[in-house]
Amino acid sequence: MTSRGIIREITHCRICGNDKLVKYLDLGMMPLANNLADSVAEAKAMQRYPMQVLYCRDCSLSQLSVVIDPRELFSKYAYRSSINRAYLRHCREMAVSVGDSLGLREGDLVVDIAGNDGALLSVFKDELDVRVVNVDPAENLAAIADAAGVPTITSFWGADVARRVVSEYGRPKLITATNVFAHVDNVRDFVAAAKDCLDDDGALMLEFPYGVDFIEHREFDTIYFEHLSYVLLRPVNRLVKTVDMQIFDVQKQNIHGGSVRVFIGKQDAHEARPSVAEFIAKEATDGYHDVAVYENWNNEIRALIDDLVSQISNLRKGGAKIAGFAASAKGNTLLNACQFDSSTIDYIVDDTPEKIGKFSPGTGIPIVDRTVLADDPPDYLVILAWNFAELIIASTSEYSRNGGKYIIPIPDFKIIESGDASE
Repeated sequence: MTSRGIIREITHCRICGNDKLVKYLDLGMMPLANNLADSVAEAKAMQRYPMQVLYCRDCSLSQLSVVIDPRELFSKYAYRSSINRAYLRHCREMAVSVGDSLGLREGDLVVDIAGNDGALLSVFKDELDVRVVNVDPAENLAAIADAAGVPTITSFWGADVARRVVSEYGRPKLITATNVFAHVDNVRDFVAAAKDCLDDDGALMLEFPYGVDFIEHREFDTIYFEHLSYVLLRPVNRLVKTVDMQIFDVQKQNIHGGSVRVFIGKQDAHEARPSVAEFIAKEATDGYHDVAVYENWNNEIRALIDDLVSQISNLRKGGAKIAGFAASAKGNTLLNACQFDSSTIDYIVDDTPEKIGKFSPGTGIPIVDRTVLADDPPDYLVILAWNFAELIIASTSEYSRNGGKYIIPIPDFKIIESGDASE
């Protein structure tokens, strides 16, 4: 261990093993984005780690230069899926769509890897009358899921847990892993365990933020230590072949700034659809299999951060009061990259009860509930969870009717005065 919390530095690509890695972005030393503090002093004294992104010239995977001990990141986790109404709508769409395409029947088993507080499986259970098992390492979230009627194995996913699922519940027809693949260091063991667990005609469904959208929409704030990889389809396709599996369908999703839903089965268990080859070919045609795209992106991100700092500073100099909305991991990356603190952003509004009264890591900005928007409203509200801007603006309509303005920071600085996120 080279520093407290770092378990290894990346010298070879986690998917293809190649050492042809090129650093294309360096955001400096950053705290853990989800480690909220109990005081300003604690927030500002937090351990920091190098936040650098590497590109593999061989398989095109982007990945962080260090791996933080997952026990520090996930043993207690403040984010709760069930709080997010937009995500719950996405879950309902997923359950109906995936259930129909895979022919899930009453009593079939669905396993969710890193299922958080059981939000997705609750929907699958209600919509399809299937049996469900959640696997999540966060003890606080496992307790919530269990209480909601979603049986949970409190552990990281791996071969031992896969065997336990088969022994205690049988073989699943579907294993879902939404917004978790990018968190995994040993990705080969991750998919191999899923293969060993699945029914012969079952499917592993990965859903993750898409590397193309990451670059196109300048989503630098989605870089934090939980996100070890920034993923294209090309490296995933290469990975699953090493464990005798195949991608048989890919679907684009709008959630989280642009994601892909990837269906993987045992070799020859499903007929591959044209979408698989089409996605990979378009990545290549658009330059995402070439390091030049990423090196140019570095310059764009530097300019974007400089512009955010300048715009916010000018508003403050003009006497404006500025707050943030959503004490999200992406928000904490943005705040630290811009070196903002409570002298710049007065407070951050959030709806998650576990976050209220805490302070954002590194910056020490207080986190408060939304009643402050009526009691002590800011002139500008920076929407830190910009991927849910429309929902946030709709839910704070009284604030905007009283003259409050919104700032969308990504992909470009934008002020919204009317409460219309589509402006």
